[in-house]
Formats: sequence, structure tokens, C-alpha cells
Amino acid sequence: MERGGGLLELPREQPWARPEGEERPSGEEPAEETPEEEAPPPPEHYLPQARSLLTELRPSGFGELLVTDVWVPGPRPEARPEADEADARQQAWSRRHELRQLGLLRERPVLSYDARTEEYWAHVADARLAAPQAILDPYTDFVVAFAGGDISRIPEYRAEAKEYGRRAEAWLGLGRAYMTIGRIKSAQGAFREAAKADPYHPDVWSYLGISQLLTRANDEAAKALDRAAEQSPGDLRAEFALGVARYHLKDYARAEDQLRRVAGSSGLRGAGRSFLACCLRLQQKWDEARTELGLLRHSGHPQWAAVAEQCLDCVQRGEERRGGQAGKKRRLLSLLASLGAAAGGAVWVFYSLLEHYFRDQPKLAAAPLLVLFMILARALKGVSRQESASEFGNAEQGLPCWQATSWTRPRRADL
Repeated sequence: MERGGGLLELPREQPWARPEGEERPSGEEPAEETPEEEAPPPPEHYLPQARSLLTELRPSGFGELLVTDVWVPGPRPEARPEADEADARQQAWSRRHELRQLGLLRERPVLSYDARTEEYWAHVADARLAAPQAILDPYTDFVVAFAGGDISRIPEYRAEAKEYGRRAEAWLGLGRAYMTIGRIKSAQGAFREAAKADPYHPDVWSYLGISQLLTRANDEAAKALDRAAEQSPGDLRAEFALGVARYHLKDYARAEDQLRRVAGSSGLRGAGRSFLACCLRLQQKWDEARTELGLLRHSGHPQWAAVAEQCLDCVQRGEERRGGQAGKKRRLLSLLASLGAAAGGAVWVFYSLLEHYFRDQPKLAAAPLLVLFMILARALKGVSRQESASEFGNAEQGLPCWQATSWTRPRRADL
């Protein structure tokens, strides 16, 4: 288990103190603080006050590693009149966006678990129980699905897999145990064997699809989870995982239909409504997205209400960028600025040519032209209607944004 430092320091209990004004008896020495008294509270101390449990894939060596972070609320924003609240949130997002672009945004979770240890899956499950009011993203729930893997029974599972009538359950148990020790390919092979042994088992396709989803095999995961949803209608985890797989495949229309079945106001269903609103936003269904986010905002859950406000601001920015007058004006100004910069570069090139700067080596004249073309192409891409990950949510610490997560936009490994 890897622990990170948190931004929020909570007051810890102080040792017994003498009442103010009372003198210390003669001969009594002041008590020395022990290392235990000086040490900060353990990270698990923050779990009941956690804001969210978010799971991502992070670069690790030549591959990726599952990491689950526990976040607490950041500093509270200053109170503002209700009329100025939306504008204030947009300004706060703009400042955060600038800090992110400059690499100056320093926020760390109070606790972090990663899959380098076998205890990872159980630790995430325990954290979920210790933080019942925290936002739970679907990927954390997918990790919890494998928390019961029993690695001590791997030899028994292998023996039982050869016995008629017990093969499906044995292969399932073996697959979950393999997931626990990080042998994901072997786990997927075990789940496939379980599907061959009993293709109508209620869990085999669900476990297979979720394990594939955790390794970015979204197309295969969608096929397996489609069968799981057909065989187990009403299974919240399987149906949500199918919606997430279609979301990652950018099949937003079918993802929308699937996520409407699991959308709700709290817990995993709250994440389903948030995902649904994101699908609608990406399809430019602005009013429908606002309707879903309005339901989430008034659900009575304070953390999901904060997510809804973040997403409402994101919907407003997207609508302005793609079709609003403010977006058109901004694109026009950016286009004129880019063309002006390109014209200035062209003037410099022609001036250099007139001065016979490249008389001896005329091929070098192509170098500044190539640089000029790259700059212009980059500027025009920024002016286009395409949106980058940094333009979506991420308004406050610990609030999930499904378009900014590494599941949608993988991070590059250091190597």
C-alpha cells in the first residue's frame, strides 16, 4: 500500500492540559512529548470524511498499474451572491486550467492504493466500507468485484477444474485468484474456460468483461458484458460496465441507452447519471444533459451535487464553444491572432530571402518554412471545435471528470 500526503490537516486529539492560570507544582517537570504524540494520525483516519474514491490506470515501467486514490474536500470557496455563483465557478475553473497548463497544480490524495501488492483489492473494498458517503466511480466498484479472490486455494481450484460438474465454479475462483496476484491474462483465460464449461452461468461473462475493461480491451469487454446483461437483467454492475465499455468506444448513443437503466441519485447509480449526462453533452444534447444534472444536483447528496455543478459548467463551456456567439467570437479572434503570427513569420522568411541569407545553402530556407507550418497547424487545431481533456470538468479537488481520466485519455509512461 502506498500512501500519499493530503492537503487537508484535521485536528487530532491533544493530551490532557492543565487549566489556564493554574501553576505547576514545585518539582514537577514538564512532560516530554513522545514520538507517538508527535506523529500525525494515520491516513485511514480520513476515510470516514473522504470525498471520493477514484481508480485509474497509471504508467508503470512498460505497462500500466491500477491505482485507487482517496480524496478529501479541498479549501472551501468564498461565499458569493447566488447571481454571481456560476460566473465565479467559471473563473475558478479558468485559474485551475491555467495552473494545470503551467504544471503548477499540486494536489495529492490523502491515501493511495496500488495493485503492486496482493492486498490492493481487499484494501479498496475496506476503504469503500469505511467511506459510505464518498463518491464511488465505477472503476473502483469493478476493483471491489475481485476483492474476494482466495489465492490460498489456487491448487484446489486447479484440481476441481478437472472434475465434472464443478468446472465452472472452479475456473471462476481460479480467475479471481489470478486477478488478485496480478496475473490478469491468466485470469481472463480462466474466465473463458468457465464460459466454455457453463456459458449460462450468471457471473462468468460479467467477470470476463470487467477484467477486459480493466485492461482497455473495450471492444471485447462490450461483447462479453452484452451477454452478461442479457443473462442477468437487472445486474447493476454488469449493465453499468456495459455502458462504460460503449462510452470508451465512443458509441455514445448506445451508451446513453444503457446508462439510462442504471442512472440514479446516490452510490453507483449517481455515477451512472453523471456518465449519462456526459454522454448527452458529447452528443451536444445540451438541454437533456442539464436535465439529468439538475436531478443529480438536487439528489440530496452533497458530493454528487458538487459534481453536478462542475458538469453544468462544463456543459455551458461546451455549448458556447460549439454553437454559441461567445464561442464563435473567441474562435474568430484566435484565428486572426494565428494568421497574424503566421504572416509575421512569412515576412521574416521573405526578408531573409531578400537579404540573400540562404544564397550559399538554399536548402536551409525550408527549415523556417517547416517550423512556420507546424506553428500554424498547432494554432489552427486549437481554434477548431475539438476539445482537449483540460477543457472539461476538474473544477475542484477530488471531483471526477470522465473525459479527463486516464481511462479515456491514457497518460504516457516515463520510459
